[in-house]
Amino acid sequence: MKQLLSVIALVLALGAGALAHNGNDHVRGVVTAVSAQSVTVQLADKSVKTLAISAKTEFDNAGKPGHLADIKVGDRVVIDVPEHGTNALLIKVGTAAAKK
Repeated sequence: MKQLLSVIALVLALGAGALAHNGNDHVRGVVTAVSAQSVTVQLADKSVKTLAISAKTEFDNAGKPGHLADIKVGDRVVIDVPEHGTNALLIKVGTAAAKK
């Protein structure tokens, strides 16, 4: 009976995580370029990804509402992107500056 309850709890926990993901990917890295149309991020594996910014893109600056002007080269960011997409939905700027 305990094993059954453990399995049910595990399934519920994994299911909640999948629902919270909302079908979005997360791009994590350091900003290497930013413009009014896009932001370019260097990922941990040293690859580079450029994501489009639109009027629908939201910004979060250390937990507070932010703006495109808050994003600077060297900032650590997490960007929500639709699965298999290149449009930034939400750009979260961290508080720690990247080390060079």
